[in-house]
Amino acid sequence: MRIGEIESDIDYRHDKANKWGIWTTGALTSEGKKILKKYPDYKILKDDWMVENDDEFFASVVYAYMVDCILQEYSDNEYLMNEYIKATEDKIATRPSGRREMSRKGINVAFLKSFEDYIKEQNNPGILKREQEQEEKERAIARALSAEYEAKHPHVPCPYCKSTNTEKISTVSRAVSVSLVGAASGKIGKQWHCKNCGSNF
Repeated sequence: MRIGEIESDIDYRHDKANKWGIWTTGALTSEGKKILKKYPDYKILKDDWMVENDDEFFASVVYAYMVDCILQEYSDNEYLMNEYIKATEDKIATRPSGRREMSRKGINVAFLKSFEDYIKEQNNPGILKREQEQEEKERAIARALSAEYEAKHPHVPCPYCKSTNTEKISTVSRAVSVSLVGAASGKIGKQWHCKNCGSNF
């Protein structure tokens, strides 16, 4: 996503930028430094409790700049203004100390996602609903396949270590063990083998 004077393509979801065909954190940091030099008021973002290092700070500067450009350009768009208010309300989070406080970076990232979805929907009406339906179908298929696999390959928990990393002892494996070790085989009368602790049960 390119907005305003930003020269790189910005991926706010992964804190990276693409300037010469390679996605890097360094390219995003470079954009942040240029913006901060031109607009020093963004240094206030250094106090955001979710910003833990310089790269995150410069990423936050880029996102704040992008949001400011969008809000300025779309100031008469009621939907986007409401999305910004919603992002502001949703991103009041609890700090590790237990105090509830707003994160500017969190607000800006949430709003950029709303804006990206808005533009996508404007360019291709109904796309978000279709994507959501497709994702739900894929999740349902994955759940069905997982249930089918579990039904065909049950994993009984190990009574000793409680691991579910177990496998059924095959008849061939049991027969080989008995033929090699005889009556001392640990697999006689056992149906499962634990791959975690090595016990048979």
